[in-house]
Amino acid sequence: MFDLLLMVALVLVALGAGRRMLRGVPFPWLLEESLFAVALSFGLLAYVTLALGLTGLLHGASVLAVVAGAAWYGRREMVATCALAARGVRRWRESEPARSEVAIVLLGVFLVSVEIVFNLAPPVGGDQTKYHLVYPRLYAETHALFETPWTFWGYLQYLVNMLFAAAFALRGDVLARLINVTYGGLAILAVFAVGRRVFGRRVGVWAAGLFLTMPMTATLMTRAWVEFALAVYVLLAVAAVLAWWDSGAKPWLAIGAVMAGFAGGTKIMGLLACGLLGLVILGRILHREGLGATGAAVRTVVAFGLVAGLVASPCYLRNAAATGNPIFPFGYGVFGGAHWSAEAAAGLDGYYQAYRDNQARKRESGSYDSLADRVRFPWDVTMAPHSFGEGSRSAYDLGPFVLAFAPGLLLLRRDPRAWLLGGLALGYAVTIVIGMWPHPRYIHPALPLLLIVAVRAVDSLRAYGAVASRVATLVLALTVVGQAALSLRMMAPGWPDAARVAVGAMTSEEFLTRYERRYPLWALVNAEVPPDGNVLILGMIPHPYHLERRFTLASPLEQGAMDYRSIATVDEFVARLEAFGVTHVVREPERAKPGINPVGTRVLGLWDELLSRCEKTAEIEAGAVYRLRPLIVQGDV
Repeated sequence: MFDLLLMVALVLVALGAGRRMLRGVPFPWLLEESLFAVALSFGLLAYVTLALGLTGLLHGASVLAVVAGAAWYGRREMVATCALAARGVRRWRESEPARSEVAIVLLGVFLVSVEIVFNLAPPVGGDQTKYHLVYPRLYAETHALFETPWTFWGYLQYLVNMLFAAAFALRGDVLARLINVTYGGLAILAVFAVGRRVFGRRVGVWAAGLFLTMPMTATLMTRAWVEFALAVYVLLAVAAVLAWWDSGAKPWLAIGAVMAGFAGGTKIMGLLACGLLGLVILGRILHREGLGATGAAVRTVVAFGLVAGLVASPCYLRNAAATGNPIFPFGYGVFGGAHWSAEAAAGLDGYYQAYRDNQARKRESGSYDSLADRVRFPWDVTMAPHSFGEGSRSAYDLGPFVLAFAPGLLLLRRDPRAWLLGGLALGYAVTIVIGMWPHPRYIHPALPLLLIVAVRAVDSLRAYGAVASRVATLVLALTVVGQAALSLRMMAPGWPDAARVAVGAMTSEEFLTRYERRYPLWALVNAEVPPDGNVLILGMIPHPYHLERRFTLASPLEQGAMDYRSIATVDEFVARLEAFGVTHVVREPERAKPGINPVGTRVLGLWDELLSRCEKTAEIEAGAVYRLRPLIVQGDV
């Protein structure tokens, strides 16, 4: 409960400080201003945390001092906002809002409350235990950003991961995951705000309702990911550019560039949004002022891009300084990169290709190697979402609504802003699907934009009479109810135990033993390895979050510091380990997956030989812990 109160306090501080910084932007209403304020403050806190980590000052006291300073800076705005919000809620209740609007608000409160409970129990599985929470926690524990030559995941730590690090410094993983939930709430409200700005309140309400009940939204709410933050910054950047589109006010363009920069700072794919919005700005100026304004248009776009690039740059500059490659480990052919190689890059590409091939077998289609396969992606992502993940069948379920009604954009052919939203969404999604990796999470920022357009297309049917209006409402309502039921069914199996942990009726250890298959081994390691030990994890795709000891990863997929292609004997392998101070070894249990070993069976042989020469200190069914004797008596072995 304390974590929830602390998260509310952080949001209030962010709201007050952000509103004071945004005084020059002519916001028409409080909710939109509040969204920009919180998003701006969170983005700046992330970069302050990055600076604290780079200087070795990442302590709870230093983060608390930053938050206290922000609270003092925005104290008047914070109090005023609370008063304005209370009056706004009272006016909303007195205005007799539509029953559908009230129902969606109540449903949203209920669903988010259910999803929050999962975040009060320990994290289980997914990328959060692989890297999203792993390295932020280590940064907070060591009070600094440290180098991880034994895995590239330590360099894929961007804006939201820095916020996770601040949360760990202040409190722990519950607060870190509540930051993700907060971004989820901001994303739902941002969908409403953009829909309201472009098409009116009713479209905004229904679009937000469809977005919040989507099973994929529930998945992202219950695990620590960065997709919500990316969606928030993209949506707010679009909202700002639309406001500039209508008014021509330059402060909107400035804050739009900042939001686009935060999108790029959240995830590499977010840089695409900066480029697309630059094209929108260029096209708008030329359309409004003619070709004679080309020079001014180019200067405006360049200024927009420079601001966005500057805002996006901190985490990329950190990677460039540490590895020589701002987008490490990607782009090796262009930038190079320490602790990596062309062979390692090819091996990682091979793994991801095998992963896509495995997904393709689930849906009995191609693995998107050809253009024809990629054209099929909209059908696959809506009608075969089970093929994109290994967890719940509905984890990435988007529902068929967008696929069915987004083509209704043709009904809105006279509305340039509808085409703007549709064009941005399609430009983003098509670029990802054709040029990168077709996956529901990677096109996530495009979904709310398409959703708003699809809702507007359905809503436009009301112009054809009372019957058509009732049919439109029925379609929207049934979709919301159906999605909500599917989301609740997906969350039902684990929710009771998560609730027991939240109220203290079940321990975290009992919960993890039941739901995290790796935990029994990590619990053994935590008990057997001394606090100053360093555990070498032998595994292809390690998930070391619940390991409470210092660790070093030995996956041939994720690092080049121990290049198995150049290691012929176990003695050479041990020699490579000396630089990392390894004291113990453990073999992480993992399910057999195709294509996870780019080096071949020789690496498995090295691991087996290393374990055979170590001293086993403890063993359970899930695995064993070994003391690395070769480092101590290497000459006697």
